Amino acid sequence: MNVEFINPFISSMSNVLVTMASLTPKANGAKLKSGDLPAGDITGFIPMSSPQAIGSLALSFSEPVILHIAENMLGEAFTNIDDEIADLVGELTNMVTGGAKTLLESKGFDFSMSTPIVIRGKGQKISHVGGGTNVITIPFATERGDFYVEICFKNK
Repeated sequence: MNVEFINPFISSMSNVLVTMASLTPKANGAKLKSGDLPAGDITGFIPMSSPQAIGSLALSFSEPVILHIAENMLGEAFTNIDDEIADLVGELTNMVTGGAKTLLESKGFDFSMSTPIVIRGKGQKISHVGGGTNVITIPFATERGDFYVEICFKNK
């Protein structure tokens, strides 16, 4: 995977949460993911394609982390993952991907995005675009726990 694809997603994730949720997450390195199960209780997934590459992004949140983000963004307390939280995860996935897409365009990559899919519950498999090999996982730490950004891109 081209490392140029990773930093725009890290920057965009941080920017979205700082701007929209008054939350400053800390990225804790990147590692190669093993398996096809997301780490969180709810995951937003979106495929992307350009003339040069295909790939996908997944944002996976534990319940305490996404409820905290939702409270900061929407100004009300939530007690469980419901349809409103699922909509929020889809919108976060769109915002992060849109921000990364803008950064990638400045490097000459013209990506199109699909509609995000939101997957609820543990044990739900994710099939990353491009065969799902070489999925990079970046854990982000927050005061309520970690969440994970998964990125997988393959040159065409």
